Amino acid sequence: MKVIFCFSILLVLAGCGPLIPDIEVAESDETLSRDKKGRLHYEGGLFSGYLVEYYPGGTLKSKSAYSEGLLESVSYGYYPTGEVMYVRPYVKGEKHGTHTGYYPDGSLKFQYHFVTGKSAGNHQEWYQSGLLAKDLNYVDGQPFGSQKMWRPDGKIRSNYVIREDGRRYGLVGVKRCKNIDTELEQITRLTSAIYDK
Repeated sequence: MKVIFCFSILLVLAGCGPLIPDIEVAESDETLSRDKKGRLHYEGGLFSGYLVEYYPGGTLKSKSAYSEGLLESVSYGYYPTGEVMYVRPYVKGEKHGTHTGYYPDGSLKFQYHFVTGKSAGNHQEWYQSGLLAKDLNYVDGQPFGSQKMWRPDGKIRSNYVIREDGRRYGLVGVKRCKNIDTELEQITRLTSAIYDK
């Protein structure tokens, strides 16, 4: 349901931008070049169309829309099996909107929000197990507010808040002072030259 909704929104957004000519050029084409501003050139002019890449077997790997040499509309990435790997909207070469990544089984891998190239709002990442790995917040491209990270076993790794002054308050990063082997259920004290003297 979320995937269908996401694609519907992206289709609406894609319809609002400039019209992309139905031209496909392979990413490996040697006549493609970039200028100092990062704009893509093809056959003597700024490229408008779709830049595509294929896996060795011929399956589509990625398809990115360009207008006047800049990323525009929605870029897609695919796994060799054809499942969607990521969906990334752009406006005039800038990340804009919700960038979403998926694991091969279709479950969410990441979801980031951008406004004219800057991180904005909530950014989340998940482990393949479905457990949340990161829950970060941004304002105008800078981390701000609640920031949380978890280990693959679901235990908290970091839990802190970034305030207006840029200072971090809370559990910024936890380093274990003991090795924990979860399979053998053994705990071993870490040693160093300081402790061994």
